[in-house]
Amino acid sequence: MVNAIPHQLRKGKIEFHSCMSKTDIIDVTVKPDPIVSEYPANYTVSGKLSHAIIADKTTFGVTYFIADGIVRLGDPYKQYFDKSYKAGKKFTISAEDVPTPLLSKVYQIYVNIWDEEIGTIACVFTKVNR
Repeated sequence: MVNAIPHQLRKGKIEFHSCMSKTDIIDVTVKPDPIVSEYPANYTVSGKLSHAIIADKTTFGVTYFIADGIVRLGDPYKQYFDKSYKAGKKFTISAEDVPTPLLSKVYQIYVNIWDEEIGTIACVFTKVNR
């Protein structure tokens, strides 16, 4: 008789870090974690920004890159905010079924909030070694 103990695969928490010194920091959660190559992911982004978010003008985006952070994997995902928020007010935006490209062994994910007039308001990234 063999004692079978359920084995759970180690799941690492994806941690995002600021990618530009003069932009705001945002909190990002991704499911599934870890991300599965070519399987859609759900993103939730929240925080308080120093600039207002304007509905139908400010966007939230997700872009995957190979390890060097230069060569893009797949097409960027972009979603307009459907609600406006004043500067300094807590916001949350969610995106379901964000396409995940075929991932390389080491890849990066950039998540940003962008305004048509200002440019990048917030940007975070993570580097994943799977």
